[in-house]
Amino acid sequence: MMKKINVIDLDKTLIPFDSFRSVVLQELKKGNVSLIFITLLRLLRIISNSRFKEVSSKIFINKYEEVYFRKMATDILKKIDKEVFDIITHETDKHTINILLSASPNFYVDYLIGELNWEGSGSYFDEQNTFHHLYERGKIKWVKENFNTDQYSYNMAISDSSTDDKLLSLFKRGVKWKR
Repeated sequence: MMKKINVIDLDKTLIPFDSFRSVVLQELKKGNVSLIFITLLRLLRIISNSRFKEVSSKIFINKYEEVYFRKMATDILKKIDKEVFDIITHETDKHTINILLSASPNFYVDYLIGELNWEGSGSYFDEQNTFHHLYERGKIKWVKENFNTDQYSYNMAISDSSTDDKLLSLFKRGVKWKR
């Protein structure tokens, strides 16, 4: 029997808020000058959202230890939307792999994935230190590279964002989540 995959978006889908925005706001309140500067560049639209996530990820990775990111993930997991989790559970059996994909950075998303015992990724740096933003086409590319249709059945995907509409269309059941 072919394994099935479910792809789940994190922000405003599995959880009812934008986790990265929350992480950045908490750090801005601490007065992190580097993050204040890069946030200002983003607000003025001098840099792209992808570049903002890339640079701010480096700021976080250089500043904090693993324990900080684990705690961050634990706090986020407490806020999972029960209704969304029930949809995922209904679409999951012993032949299903649940995959969490997020444009939010993997410095904490990877810990969420581990705690859920799922697979997936957040936006990440590869071995050559190139940043991969898992947004829109980035998610589709990641899914196709890691779970090809010769070996996996694309069962269900759920996301709140219209930027994921093409991703949702690849699945037997594409759920556009609305609050």
